[in-house]
Parts: sequence; structure tokens; C-alpha cells
Amino acid sequence: MHCSNISLLRAGVVGGMFFFAATATVLGQDKPANQPPARPEKPLKVEDRRPPSEKMASKPYSFTRRVVQNTVTRYNYYYHAKLKLEKVLTGINKQRQDNYNVYLPFYPFTVDKLNLDVNELDSVVQKASVAVQIHDPRGRWIDDSYLLIGKAYYYKGEWEAAANTFQFINTTFAPKKKSDYNAVVGSSQNDLLSISSREKEKTWYARHFRHTSARNDAFLWQARTLIEQNKHDEAQSLLNILETDPYFPRRLDGQLAELQAWKFYKQGQYAETIEPLRVALKKGHSSRDQKARMYYILGQLYVSQNKYDSAMTAFRDVIAAKSDATIDFNARVQIAKANTKVNGGSLEESIAALQSMLRKERFIPFRDAIYYNMASLCANEDPERAIDFLNKSLQVESANMLQKTLTFKGMADIYYFRKDYRNAQRYYDSTASIMGPDFHDAELVNARKETLGAVAEKVQTIRDEDSLQHIAGLPPAMRDTLLAKQVAALKAAKNPPPTEGGKKGGSSAAQAPSSFIANNNNPSFGPASEGGEWYFYNQGSKSTGFSEFRRRWGNRALGDNWRRSQQSGALLANNNAPTPPQPEVNEGKLNPSIADLPADSINISLLASQLPDTPEKLEASRGRQQEAYFDLGKLYNDKLDDTREGILTYDTLLSRFPEHPRKVEVLYSLYAWHNKLNHNELAAKYKNQVLTQFPGTQYASILTYGALSIQDKEKNKAAENIYESAYNAFRQGNYDTVFVLRKFSDSTVGFSPVQAKFDLLEAMAIIKTRPEDEGKAAIASVITKYPGEEGILNQAKAIQEALERRQQVTDYLTQLEIQRDSSSTAQVDENIRIRYPWQTPAPNLPDSLALKAKADSAAAAANVPPPPPPKPVTPYQLGDEKAAIPHFVVIHFDRVSKVLIDEAVAQFSKYNSVKHASQQLQTSMYALTPTEIMVIVRLFPDENKALTYFDEVSRVASETIIPRIRPTDYRLFIISRENFILLNNTKDLEGYRKFFGNNYITE
Repeated sequence: MHCSNISLLRAGVVGGMFFFAATATVLGQDKPANQPPARPEKPLKVEDRRPPSEKMASKPYSFTRRVVQNTVTRYNYYYHAKLKLEKVLTGINKQRQDNYNVYLPFYPFTVDKLNLDVNELDSVVQKASVAVQIHDPRGRWIDDSYLLIGKAYYYKGEWEAAANTFQFINTTFAPKKKSDYNAVVGSSQNDLLSISSREKEKTWYARHFRHTSARNDAFLWQARTLIEQNKHDEAQSLLNILETDPYFPRRLDGQLAELQAWKFYKQGQYAETIEPLRVALKKGHSSRDQKARMYYILGQLYVSQNKYDSAMTAFRDVIAAKSDATIDFNARVQIAKANTKVNGGSLEESIAALQSMLRKERFIPFRDAIYYNMASLCANEDPERAIDFLNKSLQVESANMLQKTLTFKGMADIYYFRKDYRNAQRYYDSTASIMGPDFHDAELVNARKETLGAVAEKVQTIRDEDSLQHIAGLPPAMRDTLLAKQVAALKAAKNPPPTEGGKKGGSSAAQAPSSFIANNNNPSFGPASEGGEWYFYNQGSKSTGFSEFRRRWGNRALGDNWRRSQQSGALLANNNAPTPPQPEVNEGKLNPSIADLPADSINISLLASQLPDTPEKLEASRGRQQEAYFDLGKLYNDKLDDTREGILTYDTLLSRFPEHPRKVEVLYSLYAWHNKLNHNELAAKYKNQVLTQFPGTQYASILTYGALSIQDKEKNKAAENIYESAYNAFRQGNYDTVFVLRKFSDSTVGFSPVQAKFDLLEAMAIIKTRPEDEGKAAIASVITKYPGEEGILNQAKAIQEALERRQQVTDYLTQLEIQRDSSSTAQVDENIRIRYPWQTPAPNLPDSLALKAKADSAAAAANVPPPPPPKPVTPYQLGDEKAAIPHFVVIHFDRVSKVLIDEAVAQFSKYNSVKHASQQLQTSMYALTPTEIMVIVRLFPDENKALTYFDEVSRVASETIIPRIRPTDYRLFIISRENFILLNNTKDLEGYRKFFGNNYITE
């Protein structure tokens, strides 16, 4: 116990000594004695901001790091990015309905029309980019990640980004050993240029399990991108190098041949496509669907080369591939078609093979297509049999709208080539109503539909007028009996008898069949009965439904269901014959359309009022027939290329109406058409009639001097320049110069496109300088000579009417008496009223002096001057920017002499001939008013080209074109043809300048 206390005491003393020593050290450090210097502070740590991949590249690439980095890169990033890309591309084969009767697209999609989810593709780029940024760049799967990025850009349609990515792979991941890669351009290995990366392919393990570099695949994707960009020469150069490269891997030979075939196929070089396509099928590793498609295309190419045995072999390979049922069926159809062309085959044998397919259950969905192909086989030899097959095809209940489109077009084509234009127009109209925008013959169908519609309208006009004239010529009793029957028929049509259900029955064309209604009531198109999210709020469901609707029904325009049922029901009901379009009702006519009147309002008197039973009505009816015949002949020859039918139409026109007002044009057309068919005697006959019956007309001049050829630009330009000079001389009153220039034009140029305008100008000069009889004769000659020139004819008739009334005005003014009003002595008002003989009598107006005094007193009382009349508002309008609306570029001069304006016309003509020779621009002077002079440059096909020229001329005009005219003395603007017509009528130049400044944007 005593010892323990001593130990504690010692510990306390020692502790106290240490405490006091530490305290003394701290308190005395201001003046340390022999204190060592303080240690320097540690420098701050510099933050390494390099990306993780760059940091890893500076570290040793050990075995452990290699295994970890390759595994994580492959399975955490590359694998998932690849799955996402495959998910995006899944189902693209079902996005379109292929037309197997024409060349199939090489791939089942077009990149620019894929409508893929861009967000999903961006996700692929992001995931693969992260793999590149955070992992060691020496890993095996880095180049594969870059390849995924390039593919995603490719499917997005971003060609430049895709090409740059593939080029980066080719340069960055090139082999580093000299023995593996020749880096110098132009170096060779065994006289062959090598740019590929060598791959070990000798062992089975190396071919199937060893990782291969993505660089060789990037070469092919780079060529594929170039082909998509239509850079075929660059793509061919790259493919040629790869084809001769001794180190290019054999595993990619099939893809290389496939790209060669696709390039030729896309360029339309079908014969050159066959061999590389055969190699691609032999060495490639495409999917089953793509192989079946390529075999089908190969068969089509053999058919185009008349190698039907090889084609049948290729189509049998399609069947052997056991791919999609649709392509399998169409391959069998193509075999039946090719069988009719090979030795030993026959038409009946092929039709029997197709008929046997009708009895098989697996071909039930294709029955409409089977009937269509049976019709196409016998269409040339037996059109009636083909029409029967097509009607059976239309009666089959099917949701394949592409096949219905083809069937309607097949029916229309048969009627078209049989020259049954009325039925052809009906079926082309049906085709156009259901075909999609991607239909291969959409342009042809629309063109024939419009042309045949015009033909049917003209034919119907001729028939209607013939019927009306025939009825009008009947005895009154027979006519009344016939009209009574017609009234009864019209009333019965407006009041149909009730059906069994108690409702009034309509035409079958207005009722859709039950199958069509059932198809439209597909529950997949409506909102889901269960689920928490409405259909139209779910983007995935909307896109799926849209794809399904387009697959089943095609590309339909939005419209009310009752309108669609009327249109489609007419196409599918009964015998599926389309109904002709209903004529539009012209509300501007005095007599209302009988079809719009109620049944009680229709009677015999109403129908009789429509008959041409007076000379005036008969003449108008015959005039409508003459116009219809004239237009019909032009349509046959110009639009339908049916010259023989055009000749027959014009022969009928001349036989029924020998004194047709445009007979000279009809005779000239008959001459040209017979000459086209090498009917030399008939052509000479009509040529002689033109020269003898109409010697001074434009058409006689063409037959005498020859028409101005399109290639003779210098001659055309010279004629226009002479006319411009003559017109300027006429405006200045130099009428003798007009006659001189006219003789000069006839002697040097001969017949020209400005011949009609020159004749009118000469007639106007004769009116100004010579006796009245000569002026009348000259203007009458112009009217006779140019019956087909509407503008010249209207102006000449206006001048002729003024000449006829001039004597009336002169006589009236000679006999005019001035009557003075003497009722007021304060001031005499000479109330002179001039009335012309053709005007209505003047109204009895009150005394103008009293009205004036009353107005003056009212104004003085208000002490306010009357407001000026408002300026008229010119309705200038902007057209559609994408529409081809012709435009002019106008240079308006302010206080510029005539000499400088003429010089401006010459300088702009010279500038356009040098800088814009291909556009064939014309420059002329135009006087809007006596003080508003403009130079017009025409004609630009649309607004954009006019604005481009406007910006160009605005920069260079003051320096190179018209340097003698100050920029402050002229202004430039562009104007459409419609607005120029308004400007010419209203003379509101200032209004258009304001309109131009507010609506057009220039540089």
C-alpha cells in the first residue's frame, strides 16, 4: 500500500514537469533559442481532368486489366447497345406492302422512309459512346462500339456523321505492324494494294470463336453509306480495292458481292447485277427473309433478260427458302408466268396451275391475287376473259388494298388499250381513290384519270346535245310523250320505294357491303376497353395502330366515314364496277339544275325549257358541240397519243360543221396528223386546202416558210428585237418606221413567233396613217388570219368595234345642240347632257346649280373641308412558296431619259445572255403610265429563282450593268404574273412597292 502511493506520487511529479516544460515552450516561441526552421507547406494536388479512357491508356495493360476491361465493355455496354439497335430494326420488314409485279426494292426498307424512333437510335449512340469514354481504348470491343455508333447514324439518315465514324475506325484501328499494313498510299503487296486488316482464318476456332476487328466491316459500311448518298464512283473505287485486296477476309466476301449487286441494281444496270447477286447468295450469310428476297430479285432479272429457265430455278429457290408466305405465293405465280414463255409451256397449263392454288387452304388469303394474275396472263389474247377474272378478284373479301389497286388498274388498262375511254376513266378514278402515294404508277394513273375525264366530258356533251336536238325536232305529241316518261323516271329516282325495313332504298353504290363495314369496325382501331391509359395518349399503341391500318387499308386521306362508305361501297358492291363522277352543279346558271329540284317541281314544261327549240338555242347547242369536237380531237392526239382517233374526230367535225370558225386550225391539224402517220396523199390534200382557202393565215405561212425551230435561237431573238423596235416607234408616233421594220423582218427573218403581234401592230399603224376603209380592212384581215390567237383576236375585235362606232359618235356630235337653262338670272348653268345612241336615256336629274349651292352652304356651316376620296386598295396576294408561279423582275426608273432606258434594256439583255444563258431570259421596256417607265426581265419559273436574280442584280447593277444611271434613280422589285396583271389594271405602283417591302425578304 505504501509502495503504491510512492508510485503515484512519482507519476504526478513527472507529469507536472512535462506540463510546465510544454507551457514554457509555447509561451516562449516568440524568441526561441536555437530553434530549427519550420518545414515548407506541401503543394496542392493537381486535379487530373482527362477522361477515364485516356487515364487507362497510360497504365500498363496487364492480363487482369485486359480480362476485366474486355468483359465489362462487351457485356455491360456493347451487348446492350447492340440489343437496342436490333430491337429498333425489328419489324421493319412489315412496314410496307411490296408490289411483286414490278422490281422489288433490294432491301425491304428505304432508310429515309423508315420512320424509326430517333430517340432509341440516340440511346444506342449514347450507350456505345459511354463504353468508348470510360474503358481502356486498347480493349477488343472499342472498335465494335464505334461501329454501332456509325450504324445508328446510318439508320437515322445522317450520312456525313456515319461516313466520318466509319472513316475514323479505318484510320484509328489500322494495324500498327509494317508486316500487317501498308500505310503508304500506293504501296502494294504482290502487285496488289492492301488496306484491310489481316484476320486469322485458318483454324476452325479462329473462324468461329476468335474476336475479329470491326475495321473490315467498317469498310463495307462506308461503301454502303456512299451508295446511299448516290456517290457511286467513290463507292465503286472502294469496292474495287476491297475486291482485289489479298488480306480482305473471306467471311465478308458475301457482303462485298451484295454491295456490288445493290449498287448496280440501284443504278438500273440490271444485267450487271446478276453475277454479283449470285455470288452474294452463294457466299453470304443473310437472313432467310433477305435470301428469299434476293432470289426473287434474281428471278426478276432473269425474266428481264429473257432467261426463263434460270428465272424458274431462282423462283423455286425462293420457295425452298421457306420464308414469308407472301413471297412464296408470288414466286409460284412468277413460275406460272415464266412457264408460258419456255419451250413446252402453254397458257392453259399456267392458268390451270393457278386454279389449282385456289383449292388449297393455305392460299385462301391470296385468292384475289390469284384471279388478278390469271387475268394478266390472258389479257393480251382474251381481254373479255381477263375482265371476268378481274371481276372475280374484286368480289373476293380482302384487306389487301395494294392488290385492289392493282386490280382496278388492270381493268382500266384493258379498257384503255381497247379505246373504251369511258370505262377506262371510271376505273382509273377508282384506282386513284385507293392507291397510296408510293404506288409505282401513281403519276400515270393520275394523268390518265384527268385526261380521260376531260374526254368523257366532251363525249357526253356531244351526246347530250344530239339528244336534246333530236327531242326538240320531234312532233309536239311525240315530244310530250317522251318528256312525260322522263318526268316519271326522275320522280321515281327521287322518291324510291321503301325497303322491307321501312326505309327508302338507295342505290347499291351508296351502300357499303357488310364485309367492308366489318373490316372498318376492327376493334384494334378503337380505344382499349381495359387499361389505365387511353389509346390516343399511348405513343407506342398509336404507332402500332397506324402501321397496322396502313398495312391493311393503304394510305387513305382523312375524311368522314359516310363519304368513305359512299366511295368505297361503290367500288366493292355488286360487280364492283366504279360509278362515274357526278357532274358539278354550276350555281351561276339561270336555270337551276334539275337534279337539285324537289320531285314536285319537275314537270314537262320545265324539261321542255331546256330543249333547243328556238334558232338562238339551237345555234348555242351546235356551238357547244363544235367546241367539244375541237377539244376532243386535241385530247386524243396530244394527251392520249391516239392520232387515228383524233383524225376521225376532226373528220366528223368537218362533215357536220363545214363552216367551223376555227376550220383553218382543224385543216392544219389534219395535215400534221396524216403527215405523222405517213399518209402522204391525205396530208397533201389538207395542205392544199389550207393554202387555197386561207392563204393569208398563220398556218399558211408555216406551210410556206416553215415553222421556226426551237434550235434557231438567234433567229427567234432577232425577230423579237425587230418587233420591240417597231413597237417603240409606234408609241413615239413614228408610224413609217413600223412599215419599214415590218418589211425588214419579212425579208430577213420570214415567219416568226411574233408574226401575229407584228400584223396587229401594222394594222394599228395603217389606222393611224391611212384612210378609214384601209384601216378597217387591215384589222379585219388580222381577225381572219389568227382565229386561234385569243389575245390578238380579242384586241383586234375591240379595235374593230371602236372603228365601227367612230362614225356614230362623229355624226351625233355634229348634230348635238346645246341647251341653256335660263330659269335663273343670277347665274347661267350650261346643263349639257351628251347621250350616245347606244346608251340608255338620261335620268331627270335636279338642277345642278341648286345642289352646288346647297353643298357649299353645308360645307361653310361645318367649316370643315370634305374628306378626299379613299384610295383604292389593290388586292395583291402572295402565292405558295413551293408552287411554280411565274415571276418577273422589274426595274422602275424615276426621272431617267429615254436614251438611258433604251441603253438599260440593251445592257440587261447582254448581261442575261452571258450570265444566264440557260434560263433564256427576255428583257423589254414597259410603260405602265406615260410617266412610269419600267424594264421587265422575264420569265422566272418560281419566286425563289426570281429572288436569287433580284439579289444578284441589286449588287452588280450600279457597277457593271447600268453604271451611267444613279442608284437613287431606279428601284428593283419582283412581281408574280397575277399581281402584274392587277398592277397593269390599277396602276397602283406605290401600293405594290409597299406590298413588296412588307412581304418579300431579300439579302
